[in-house]
Amino acid sequence: MLAFAASGAGKMEVASSPATAATMYTMFVKNPAMLGLFGATPIKNPSAYTLGPIFGQTMTLITAITFAIISIIYVVNRTRKEEDDGIAELFRSFSIGKLSNTTAVVIELVLLHIVMALLLAFSIQAQNVDGLNNLSSNLLFASSTSAQGLMWGMVALFFAQIFPDAGGAKGTTFGLLGLLYVIRMGTDVGAPQAGWFNPLSWGYLGFPYATGHESWLGVGLTLIFSILMLALAYMLEIKRDVNAGYLPEGRGRAHAKRTLLSLPGLVLSLQKKMIIGWLLAVFVLGLVYGSMFGQMDQFISGNELVKQIFIGNATATDAITGNFMVTLFSILSILVSAFAVILLSRMTAEERKNRQEQLYALPISRLKVYLTYVLTAIIGSVVAQFLAVLGIYVEQLGNKNALSFADVMKPGMIWIVGIVFVVALLSLLVAFIPRASGAIWVYLGFLLFMSYLGHILDLPQWIEKLSIYDYIPKLPVDKMDWGSVSVILILSVLMIVIGFVGYRRRDLIGG
Repeated sequence: MLAFAASGAGKMEVASSPATAATMYTMFVKNPAMLGLFGATPIKNPSAYTLGPIFGQTMTLITAITFAIISIIYVVNRTRKEEDDGIAELFRSFSIGKLSNTTAVVIELVLLHIVMALLLAFSIQAQNVDGLNNLSSNLLFASSTSAQGLMWGMVALFFAQIFPDAGGAKGTTFGLLGLLYVIRMGTDVGAPQAGWFNPLSWGYLGFPYATGHESWLGVGLTLIFSILMLALAYMLEIKRDVNAGYLPEGRGRAHAKRTLLSLPGLVLSLQKKMIIGWLLAVFVLGLVYGSMFGQMDQFISGNELVKQIFIGNATATDAITGNFMVTLFSILSILVSAFAVILLSRMTAEERKNRQEQLYALPISRLKVYLTYVLTAIIGSVVAQFLAVLGIYVEQLGNKNALSFADVMKPGMIWIVGIVFVVALLSLLVAFIPRASGAIWVYLGFLLFMSYLGHILDLPQWIEKLSIYDYIPKLPVDKMDWGSVSVILILSVLMIVIGFVGYRRRDLIGG
């Protein structure tokens, strides 16, 4: 997390030069699509859009969201999930208070984010980059992002009291995070001041590094809201029984469906709600991003500087829209890859709870179990990517220069190659080092960083080559490269096969 947030500090010198300031200002401040992705900035003069404001605009929101995601997963897993697994009940059999476990988690989270804020601020300060060497600005940046992580941890703790299981609490918290992200896209483009009504926007409306506009108000509001959520969570938890929630559990069917007689049917049934939620979420996100294409048309047609840069309105439209599509589809595919990782990781989660042993007591081969989870992840991610791209296509149909179905689908669906590679890589981890399979999230974070900021950072070539996305044809900017696509797919199939060999030979894990 620290590396993700601080690594770009010393790599943006090219953006701070006077020769590129006007171009960067036009692309990131005047372009509504980029405002929707990165967030707003108070800078009104291109000459003032130097390294500090660029770093503050492009890194604050994404770092805050990264911290928030980690906090949500940590809090729910340490509270509601431990209740689901019976661990909390074991703790409460000792002479400890009812809120002891929750309080311990809160203390850990607070200390974690305090340490994170200090380390992040001083790691940026230590690089001594012109524009990023003001300690107060670095502290504001680090405090804004860490406060968001703390706040979303408290929100997750609140929902952990409401819902009867960890999946419901985690899914609702992520759903709220996604909803507020979509809302802030609209306010940042049309009415930035309305963002003060959005808790997620508090993370970047303090405008770190924007001289004369910096404010600690967002940090203060975030901390106050965190305390409020914590108080509500305490009040709810003290009045409920362990393993209970305030929302009733759904009553099961009197008789099981015939689909449960098959392993694929069982796997899909156990993850049905999560799968439906993800598919709806990516489709809605596609609709939101699709609405930006119309704004980009207006931005290009009404901006003389852009026309001069790209030599003609038609060329500008093709170039900017094409590069925007590359960035957009790569980020969407990383979100879909996260969906695929969650689907495949269910296999090791079931192992840890000793449930796979019950399956293998039946006449079911390891090949069938392995392929069921792998294919579920691949097919589910293909459907999710298609729905996300379809949402973009449907929403932009009303634009004057609307793209055809093929023009949207080809550059959008090519990223499935990268998703399949991520699934294959995870299959190797599941097969050979299942207890460390969570390391795949580190690689996903790296892919997100490279897709989000890699194109504007002067990173070494060998670092760029570590990203599988570097080898995928960037349609429609680049031409289709069937050779690279074929190599990636063949390599992915080989990794899946090797993964099965390893999975067949290893013992099941438990606990």
